[in-house]
Amino acid sequence: MTRQKLRVYVDGIGVWSPGLNDWNETRAVMQGVAAFVPVASVLPTPLVLPAAERRRCPATAKVALQVAAEACAMAACDPAQLPSVFASSHGDTEITDYMCRELAAAQPLSPTRFHNSVHNAASGYWTIAVGCRQSSNAISAGPLSFGYGLLEAATQAVSSDLSILLVAYDLAAPAPLSTVCGISHTFGVALVLSPSASTRSIAQMDARMDATRAADTFALPTGMGALLAGNPAARSLPLLSCIATGIVAQLDFTPFRWEITPCR
Repeated sequence: MTRQKLRVYVDGIGVWSPGLNDWNETRAVMQGVAAFVPVASVLPTPLVLPAAERRRCPATAKVALQVAAEACAMAACDPAQLPSVFASSHGDTEITDYMCRELAAAQPLSPTRFHNSVHNAASGYWTIAVGCRQSSNAISAGPLSFGYGLLEAATQAVSSDLSILLVAYDLAAPAPLSTVCGISHTFGVALVLSPSASTRSIAQMDARMDATRAADTFALPTGMGALLAGNPAARSLPLLSCIATGIVAQLDFTPFRWEITPCR
């Protein structure tokens, strides 16, 4: 790492959203091979969890665990050995809405749902599921959560010389909470980031701290504009498009601009 550049490689990707069940489907949509049809979908079942934990697992954790498991499988790495960074703008908005309603009505709260309201609930379920005792950070930076999560994960990967799992996710918020937080779609994405290239690397990412030209912009497939605008984690969609289509580009993921170079 130098003062001007921070470089990591993407070895695995996981994606889930209504209409995008995994990375293969997302890549097909980005390549124009398939249409994006954002139909209502049943939330994924995190089979990596024991049955007892699966019953208590909140919606955000279901999405986060689904994409995390897919990214690790694609990278062919042991998830128990990966430090992780979980990034979410608002955490579990369903539980936040529930608690606000119950407290306004002076009703007692469910201990299980209150337990799942903490911001690091998804990372906790993940480490339990895969038996991971490595470090796990849960961060929030509002609408910039993906960018700051990427910076945190990349910095950890380079400074520790270890692969890092990045998971970004947010849940569509129920009304009236949706009018406050602005999250209208559910989306989750996971990346396994490595400090060095390997045969499994599919993209190189360089943080341009001294960028002098404007970030690139390009059109996403029909229907994805609303997803991009309606979920902070979906700000990763231009990155996924670059990787899927093999385009070299500079993308603005505040606080830094990143140059994306597909490896294959």
